Amino acid sequence: MQKRKNIEKIKLDQMTKMLFRLSKNVTINLLNGLFNENYNPREVDLDYGNSEFIDEKLRKRNGDIYLTVHNGNKSINYHIELQTLNDSSMAIRMFRYGFEKAVEQADISAKEKIKLYFPKQIVIFLEENNNIKEALSLSLELPDGNDVLFEVPVMKYWEYSSKDLKDKKMYALLPLQVFNVRKSIIGIEKSSKSDIEKAQLINLEIKRLMNTIKETLSIVDDLSRSKEILGSDLEKILLVLNNISEYLYNKYGEYEKVSKEVFIMLKTLVDPVVMNEGIEKGIEKGIEKGELKNQQRLALKLLKKKLKDIPSDIEKTINCIDDIDILEKVIDNIFDINSVEQVKEMLKKD
Repeated sequence: MQKRKNIEKIKLDQMTKMLFRLSKNVTINLLNGLFNENYNPREVDLDYGNSEFIDEKLRKRNGDIYLTVHNGNKSINYHIELQTLNDSSMAIRMFRYGFEKAVEQADISAKEKIKLYFPKQIVIFLEENNNIKEALSLSLELPDGNDVLFEVPVMKYWEYSSKDLKDKKMYALLPLQVFNVRKSIIGIEKSSKSDIEKAQLINLEIKRLMNTIKETLSIVDDLSRSKEILGSDLEKILLVLNNISEYLYNKYGEYEKVSKEVFIMLKTLVDPVVMNEGIEKGIEKGIEKGELKNQQRLALKLLKKKLKDIPSDIEKTINCIDDIDILEKVIDNIFDINSVEQVKEMLKKD
């Protein structure tokens, strides 16, 4: 279970990090919004720093995003972490990440005392949690008895609508709006309600998700038309929005219709010249894969209800089928199926 969660986190990290690799204007505007800066994108330069360090057990660790803004003869470092869930050790992790970067950039040849400069840091928490405060903090007690307070500000992402993000020019964070219904859906799944009630409630949340996606895409379209974002920014934003939506919700049958509608909206938003063939095929492949999984689940669910019990080899066969027509044949003829042998015949490819 833990291994699976780690793999999921890596996948999400890869998708979300793309949002911090948009054009310089978009990224500088994001830093302005997150850290209350006032940089003019045309007057500064931007570098991406190394996000790796080695911990005390010689394990490689990765922070999320390290950026350096060069403004004249002054350089300021920034460190951004995204979190889906609350983590009690987050303050310690931020201190360690910040300390490692400060040591990495320290002038150890200084004749005077060595001075460490921590990067400006922030943690973006995506999902609502009442235990998350306005800042992460820890107290460092020095040998002389003095306490040093270390604090990192927090962005409670769930408090920001698509319009809020647009107004603050934090365009890069718009695709993450699709996280807004995940917690509600998980809560419904874990509840003691009947399967019918759960399905109805999840369907309502999926509809809410659809409204969120429509609103977000409308804003992204306006930004593209007004040249606030480049064609390459639009391309990445839509790709991340689609991929995260599929990743979070494609296991719910109710999402199938939404998935198709989202794909249609994406195709109407993106100019064919901008939408390169690889991205278009990637989105289509994601939708096809989601539909196949939904049909596999539905076929198994109906067969188990009809036959009460089905052999593990049939279940394995259904989960490996890549021909959606065969699955639909089983589903369409479910009332005529009375034996395992009939199922085996239907699963045979012509």
